[in-house]
Amino acid sequence: MTDYTAVVHGTMIDGTGRPPVPDSVVLIKDKLVDAVGAAGEVEVPPDARVIDATDKTVMPGLIEAHAHVGGDTKAIQTLQLSLQRGITTVCSVSANVSGIKLRDGINAGHARGCARMIAGCIVTPTHGHVKFRTADGPWEVRKAVREMVMAGADFIKTAASGGFWAADETCAVRNYTLEELEALSDEAHAWHVPVVVHAHTDPGLANSITAGIDQIHHGAFIGAEAVHGIKDRGLYFVPTLRVTSDRNIVAWPDRPWMMEEMRQSQPIHREGVRLAYEIGVSLCVGTDYPGSAHGWYVGDATPFELQEFVACGVSPMDAIVAATKTNAEAFRKQDKLGTLEAGKYADLLIVSGDPLDDIAILYDQENIKLVMKEGKVESVDDEHAGYYSVRLPQPPERGAGIVD
Repeated sequence: MTDYTAVVHGTMIDGTGRPPVPDSVVLIKDKLVDAVGAAGEVEVPPDARVIDATDKTVMPGLIEAHAHVGGDTKAIQTLQLSLQRGITTVCSVSANVSGIKLRDGINAGHARGCARMIAGCIVTPTHGHVKFRTADGPWEVRKAVREMVMAGADFIKTAASGGFWAADETCAVRNYTLEELEALSDEAHAWHVPVVVHAHTDPGLANSITAGIDQIHHGAFIGAEAVHGIKDRGLYFVPTLRVTSDRNIVAWPDRPWMMEEMRQSQPIHREGVRLAYEIGVSLCVGTDYPGSAHGWYVGDATPFELQEFVACGVSPMDAIVAATKTNAEAFRKQDKLGTLEAGKYADLLIVSGDPLDDIAILYDQENIKLVMKEGKVESVDDEHAGYYSVRLPQPPERGAGIVD
């Protein structure tokens, strides 16, 4: 017998940007969305399991576009706790070969209750901002990309500029040259694999845009020319505003150079996002969630980033679209992820309140009433306890220690 589940009576935000549907039905068949619509438009089979979402919002699971989930054991905990917060897919930007194996194990069901992981492998220059698989010169870069693709990478990550982290570099330091970036981009695209780039300033931003890198991540010192370049080339911008937020800046007293450069970039970063939204750049939601939490709890960063988007003038609806539909498109996973539409995975949340009225409700875990991934209920409140599929350790109370 086919396993049907119907989520009924909630106000549905489908992730496409279309207006919400009150008194909706989301019909799920096994792992996939079978049909969506208003009550009366979707026939619910008589033997379907029914989940009542009256007075609540039904929306797609969130996608995190830039996270560092940690080593294998820690990564499993991170992905489990992320799922409980409503983040059904996490793009790990430093997965590498061991992360690919973890991704495959999660997809095979060997690690239960985890957010789905999309695994990226890093290729950077000698003495670059990140140091994993290093390669110098266009042909060595091409070889490194081929190795990562052969290993099963979902995407390639590279670096075009320095960053905040190290005392011996600044965001203005150039990493790969234009020639190397063009070779990397061309080789990855030959294998139909997208590329993301760490880039804060010119010339890294300009070189990345010229090379056609699919996703520009960070852009803390981005200017109008780069924003327009991203728009003109049809690229994606993942600003990771959390990094230069007040909350994050004060979390690093042990790295004063880092705090100072983040403070300098903060207004520039936000003006860049405001301009990007104004001219219609494809914005994505990623957070650069760190390997060391420094005051952040697993699952906090993504809903916090949505608040930062809204503070920059992005509408709550468009912020949600950025964290669902656009993120899926950026990683070329839109055939199965990102929206509540027939044929896609049934990844959804039931939320108390209206995030279009107050995006901050997604930050409070008390408002996340039910999380479903691929048609399976993974986390619920007491009201929906009868639908629970997997019981996981609960996240720590605030002040009980940092999950890092």
